[in-house]
Amino acid sequence: MRCHRCKATVSAQARFCDQCGARLKSDAEGLHERALDLYHHGKIDEALALWEEAVALQPAFSLGHYYRGMALYDRGELTEAIAAFRQALADAEEPFRVLFKLGMAQYGLGDLAGSIDSFGKALNINPASAETHYRLGLAYLRRSDLERARTALNEAIRINPKYTRALFILGMVYSQQGENSQAIEQFRRVVEVSPAYTAALFELGMALYRELRLEAAIEAFAQAIDHSPRFAPARFMLGEARRKALDLDGAIAAYREALDLNPKDLDSWLRLAECRLQQGRHAEARQALDQALAVQPDSPDALSLQRLLDEQGSPPVAGN
Repeated sequence: MRCHRCKATVSAQARFCDQCGARLKSDAEGLHERALDLYHHGKIDEALALWEEAVALQPAFSLGHYYRGMALYDRGELTEAIAAFRQALADAEEPFRVLFKLGMAQYGLGDLAGSIDSFGKALNINPASAETHYRLGLAYLRRSDLERARTALNEAIRINPKYTRALFILGMVYSQQGENSQAIEQFRRVVEVSPAYTAALFELGMALYRELRLEAAIEAFAQAIDHSPRFAPARFMLGEARRKALDLDGAIAAYREALDLNPKDLDSWLRLAECRLQQGRHAEARQALDQALAVQPDSPDALSLQRLLDEQGSPPVAGN
């Protein structure tokens, strides 16, 4: 660690700086330096104890309150962190970072109005912070204020055109607003910047699927699977797109792969049964349906399909 006064390197156990004689243990700034060293080495509890001691010695020590809030935030104690950040604001020389972390803690507690206010005040100080615009956009999105979310996210992207998280969330806003064409364009931008962004590939596939651009959707879902082979929703939606494109064998293969990952996937069992029924393979449809009923015996879709099979004279599988 370093002495708070002369910045000379001192031992973590030292009580005084060898170079300038500053007291290291009972001085608030000295305690802060020791705490900061512990914090950077992952010793959060020990650091927090020192910051509490520092602010007890010097109640107007803004930096101590701020880092005390950071440690509490890291421990998930958000209410206490918010109180510490508010104390830090009273005498903060750099209020931007305090306001930003205050907004983060408020967002974590679900205080969306508070987080929006804090992020807004932070942006009044530093309007060029793409991260703050992004976080403001998330808060508006969580409050279902989609237009303000779009404005904030667009500003984050204007500042940083390759901000993939902001690009992705803006695509999600377009999807929620039913603007599929813009969503497709947005998700393509994400993939251009980050080709292995599985969630963006999946959502691109979903937007294309809603537009009935099935071949392009199939390609997007397949790419998502290539990058994340255990991402079962992409395998299920690959089956859905293939089925809608009348490729029943391809759809069945995708549903089976989804079931290999999650044998209790009710929807995949039902789709598998429906595909087999479309192929006229009633016994295999019955087998898949029985698996669906084993997962959820009161499923309305499964019971409806069971009645249809019964009406068509398909016998129950032996042993069931």
